[in-house]
Amino acid sequence: MIELTFNVYSLLISIALIIAITFGFLLLFSRHKNKKADRFLAVLLFIVAFWNASVLILDLGIHRYVIGIIWVPLTYTLALGPCYYFYIRYMTLVDPNKKLIVWPHFIPVIIQVALFLIEVYQGIPQRLGYFDTQVYVIFEPIVNALAIVSLMIYGYIARKRIQNYHVWVENNYSHYHRYTLNWLLRLSTIFLIVFTLWLGYFVIDYFLYNYRLNIFEYYPFHLTLAVISIWLSVESFSKPEIIYPDKISPSGNKEASNSIANNELHEQAYWLQEQIETNLLYLDPELSLKSLADTLNLHPNTVSKIINDGLMLTFSDCINQYRIKSVINKLEDRENDQCTFLAIAFDCGFNSKTTFNRVFKKQLGLTPLQYKNNLQKKLD
Repeated sequence: MIELTFNVYSLLISIALIIAITFGFLLLFSRHKNKKADRFLAVLLFIVAFWNASVLILDLGIHRYVIGIIWVPLTYTLALGPCYYFYIRYMTLVDPNKKLIVWPHFIPVIIQVALFLIEVYQGIPQRLGYFDTQVYVIFEPIVNALAIVSLMIYGYIARKRIQNYHVWVENNYSHYHRYTLNWLLRLSTIFLIVFTLWLGYFVIDYFLYNYRLNIFEYYPFHLTLAVISIWLSVESFSKPEIIYPDKISPSGNKEASNSIANNELHEQAYWLQEQIETNLLYLDPELSLKSLADTLNLHPNTVSKIINDGLMLTFSDCINQYRIKSVINKLEDRENDQCTFLAIAFDCGFNSKTTFNRVFKKQLGLTPLQYKNNLQKKLD
């Protein structure tokens, strides 16, 4: 007769395991355009699920009823960091032609599986579980420590990738907020905090308790990892895919960006401002660095250099300052008193109420309504 005794943590982890596997399959067969990112996230979910399954097998004593299950490799923890990193990498990949070298990052997990097979080989003749072998006792703490450190390193690099991506978006799109991944940045911060705490807990266990804390003491971290991974997959499903209106290479021709001498930058910057303002180019709600460069018959890197180094602005700040100026002119015109803020904003090149309010507050320090009320008091 099979008797399994669940506690609160083991029950929650069992539920999280089922949810993680479900979302993993959903990601594998999703119709998202960024399929490579989905696949890495799916693998991450499966690895978390298998790891939690291995914990449950030992804690609940399932291995006593299912012969041979402990000989099946279920822990691939050294692959968690690379999977998470490449998920972020493909989420922030702006050049579809760029080829990423993936396989060397997964060599450590191959070594991890080989160690497990050695443990099984050592344990079978002695009728021992792999977790009772000498190889396991020696190498398991090392593998766990490396897995946590790997997650922290890859998590930190992934977070920097998101931040660099945000800088690139701000320098290429006037409505850059629609292309940001702030939700992913927040999750990556939580990710790093959790694994920093986990590493500290592991160090305390290893040096103060001689690595003898049982599985139950590690349940909160396993549950937290499952929750974060599921949260990540839910956010991926719920957020709309980022579709750029045009393709912009982040590298481009370096010579084009260096072709302007420093003493010419101010003249070029003045000319650029004149073109944007005279031709009302800022009124295009989908204006991007590339479309502006095409209009001016210049290389995008040249335009970027003029704006960044000549005007000391990002592309989005440069364009949005003209839009805000146009909004203010309309607000000060009494003929527009019956127009809504949103109608005026859309007439001036904005295509989102949220973006308009954010940019207005950033540039003037007031909300549109506060500015309108102050203006009304002056006119009265």
